[in-house]
Amino acid sequence: MTEGGQNQREHYRIFYRAPDQPVFQCDQGKFPVVDISEGGFRFAFKKGALFMEKDYLEGTIFFPNKRGSVFVKGQVLRVFDREIAVQLDAGGRIPLAKIMEEQRILIQKGKL
Repeated sequence: MTEGGQNQREHYRIFYRAPDQPVFQCDQGKFPVVDISEGGFRFAFKKGALFMEKDYLEGTIFFPNKRGSVFVKGQVLRVFDREIAVQLDAGGRIPLAKIMEEQRILIQKGKL
């Protein structure tokens, strides 16, 4: 926390709501993405966490409306409230250009 109680993050984060959510697909299934940043993402699950903290995972995030996909890999940071936070490895990060593209699209749609 910084002065004034503001939370400073290392990377800019984009938050998604249904029905505009990307989908994270891995060996364990397909999951709606809650947010993305260059260094990580969060996805939701409905029942029974398939991952635990410190588990390593990899898969692909597919963006809606044929906006492309990004291969990601990293380590589970937290499992909470039906969501899993993943910290991405250097070789499996979401490019800043993709983050900016998503931001522009969501602004144009009035969803950001």
